[in-house]
Amino acid sequence: MDLTGSHGGVVAAAAMASWAAATAFWMGVGTVIWRLFFEPRIKALQGQLEDERTRCDKDVEALRDRIKQLELLLMLHGPQSLRQHMQAALSEHSIAMSELKENRAND
Repeated sequence: MDLTGSHGGVVAAAAMASWAAATAFWMGVGTVIWRLFFEPRIKALQGQLEDERTRCDKDVEALRDRIKQLELLLMLHGPQSLRQHMQAALSEHSIAMSELKENRAND
């Protein structure tokens, strides 16, 4: 194919037109494949992710409640030295949480 001959411009224009048509065709095919196969799967996975997050949030809350129960049992029935250490840790934790709340309120 001689692109520099007497009809070179016409041949080049035809080649570019066919390239543009093929590109448009394959983009259309890609869009159809995306909408039929990938988009519904992504939406299904997003729904599953939300369900898992909800379940995990419930599990975390249940675990937090259980930790509080166990801390209370240790405070009531543990040895004196353990109670003192736990009280110190709980005080440090409450101070840290109040500082965190203040920092968030100031932001």
